This record gives sequence, C-alpha cells and structure tokens, in this order.
Amino acid sequence: MTTTVTLELKFLTADGKTRNLSVKNPKSGLTSAELQPAMDAIIGLNAFEVKGINPFTAVNSARYVERTITDLIAEAE
Repeated sequence: MTTTVTLELKFLTADGKTRNLSVKNPKSGLTSAELQPAMDAIIGLNAFEVKGINPFTAVNSARYVERTITDLIAEAE
C-alpha cells in the first residue's frame, strides 16, 4: 500500500472558472495564514497563460489530498 499527499491550490481564472495547481510532497501542517500570501504571490507573477487567459487571478481554496494505492496484483519486474 502506498499513500501520497498532494497540496491542491485552487484559483479562479479571469473568466470565472476554477484552475488547480498541485504540489507533490508538500510540507505538512501548512496554514491558511502561510498559504494565502504564497498563493497571492503566484497570482502576482502573472507567469501563466492558458488559451490567452490568466489561469490564476484570485484565490479560491487550498487543501491536502491523500491518495492510497493498494496493489491487488503486483507489477511484473
């Protein structure tokens, strides 16, 4: 069994849709007080563009996502 943790940062786009930015193996125990300025900094970079639209214009939410995989038949080596 393997468990992975991802930090999922959700932003609103310039056209009102939601976009996610996922970070693998994040530091545990992050708080909203730590994440809010970091997400604001990502928005301030204005470094991303998807189909001519800035995908990160406002903070929507953030959460940890845990995924557990249980192999029933192991992969052949």
